[in-house]
Amino acid sequence: MKNNRHCYFAPLRLRGGGDNELDNTDSNSTSGDMGAGGSQKRGPTSPGGLPAKLPRTSETSEINDLIGFLEQTVLQEKDKKKLGVMVAEKMLTKIARLRTVTQSLAHENYRLVGELKGKDDALNQSLTVFIGKLEAKNAETCGLSAELEALKTTASQDPCTAQQPSYASKAAKAIQRVPRTETAPKLTAAPQTKSRKTVNKEQMAKSRKTKATSRFLIEIPQDMTVASAKAGLWQAVRAKCSNPKAKTIVSGKSLVIIPDDANTLEVIRSMNNFIEIGPRKPRVIIYDVDGGISKDELTECLLAQNAELGITAEDMGNSVPLHKLGPRNGDAVHWVMEVPPSVLAKMENKLVYIGMTRCRCKLHSTLPQCYNCQQYGHTSARCEQKTPSCRNCAGPHDSRTCNEDGVKCVNCKGPHKASSGICKARGQATRSLLRRTDFGSPQ
Repeated sequence: MKNNRHCYFAPLRLRGGGDNELDNTDSNSTSGDMGAGGSQKRGPTSPGGLPAKLPRTSETSEINDLIGFLEQTVLQEKDKKKLGVMVAEKMLTKIARLRTVTQSLAHENYRLVGELKGKDDALNQSLTVFIGKLEAKNAETCGLSAELEALKTTASQDPCTAQQPSYASKAAKAIQRVPRTETAPKLTAAPQTKSRKTVNKEQMAKSRKTKATSRFLIEIPQDMTVASAKAGLWQAVRAKCSNPKAKTIVSGKSLVIIPDDANTLEVIRSMNNFIEIGPRKPRVIIYDVDGGISKDELTECLLAQNAELGITAEDMGNSVPLHKLGPRNGDAVHWVMEVPPSVLAKMENKLVYIGMTRCRCKLHSTLPQCYNCQQYGHTSARCEQKTPSCRNCAGPHDSRTCNEDGVKCVNCKGPHKASSGICKARGQATRSLLRRTDFGSPQ
């Protein structure tokens, strides 16, 4: 019996651990602080502190009932001696802490619900004001529309108003009363600025219309200056022609004479020491020709496959395929041909059949550019300049070794590379080429 009483008053061991387990847990945390260290401060509660009494809802009532049940159970078990005093006190402390935390959460929830309700009420009030203003504007618009319709009806029923002439009829009568001798001032439109492309196209067309004539070249002796050479030439021409008309261009140590009339042309042609350079034949470029087509096959295909263009055997006899452009070993290349003016008129801007390909034809007015001196009209293989000129910065070095950041054209001194398509020197060289090309008489 003594043993039974000893067992009855023995501390009750809970599932998952006994008093030792609770003691270990409590040794690491202060009572009621849910694991917060002794040196740490708990964060502040929500603004306003805890309320004296929370509003009673189903959730809070249920939580209070559960916590009250736990407290009552612990107290009963403590009175029955089934729980140790220390264990019961610790459990009651934890339950009290649970009640405090639950009340804090409930208070914060009610505060947030109140804020949300206040914002919702303010939004509804603003919406009501906006709807009222919108309805007022709508009513004002309807009133103005009704007033306008009433004015229209009154104006149509008033005979005096209906007979009044309109502004258009008054203006028409005023124009009819103006005498024919009086002319109204004309409004001149402001001149439109032409684009660079349009100006360049017009200049090319003008250069092409210039009649090409023979040029004459004479070398200046080493012991003679350019001025003395021009003076001696002038005296020699004046001796045979009283009124010569010609243009003289200095090209290095040579003089280029371009006669402007037939009389001067015959006089200079009869003189010695002049090298005559006839007008240049036009050239046409044929795009996207099969890479396997040879020179002979090219002329044969042009003659046999393009009868609708009126190309004859004599035309092909006077035409010479010069060279290819593009990748020479590629599937398609561009052929450049020198043709008479009559053949150019038949092929320019036309489509021709060559083999199994239909190719475009255009006037070829591109000049070769030297990679050594960057000048136009020759290639580096025929360049006589010993010191190279850089294509990028115009410096006296090879373009492939240039390390300069700035860009400068060696020909026109502009802020671009010498190979740029916007170079003024390129345009001048192209226009000069067109002026020296014989395009025949205009149709």
